[in-house]
Amino acid sequence: MEVHRRNEAFVPLPFTVAGTVIRGKQLGSRLGFPTANIRYDMQRGSWPKDGVYAGLACLGEQLYLCVLNQGKHPTSPEGQPTVEAHLLDYAGGELYGRQITLEYLHYLRPETAFASLDELKNQLAQDLQNARRWAQHSGIAPGKA
Repeated sequence: MEVHRRNEAFVPLPFTVAGTVIRGKQLGSRLGFPTANIRYDMQRGSWPKDGVYAGLACLGEQLYLCVLNQGKHPTSPEGQPTVEAHLLDYAGGELYGRQITLEYLHYLRPETAFASLDELKNQLAQDLQNARRWAQHSGIAPGKA
């Protein structure tokens, strides 16, 4: 995994991380929000604070608006901390083993433990709306890299 680090105690945005897509717990897919997961080594370098972000995902030559979650996924905490990205408007099939670059652009909210998977699913839908709204307001237009 390649991490573009900054030495400040507070890591400013944008922040970029690249890695190979790994298989996760499939929870996002079961909820209708499949994610591309990459390893997150909390001990290596400086990272933004854990939470949910609007960002961009670069896959080959294509850019996608994405919603990123970095952290320990407290609603379903088993497993390793990861960076998970749901690529909006992606319809290209499985990503396992592919290289992906993720750019954190805008902090949306802290990581939250939800009482049920339905609550999590509703929040994920809201996160996608908030990311689209932010991207439109900011003039972010995914497309060719």
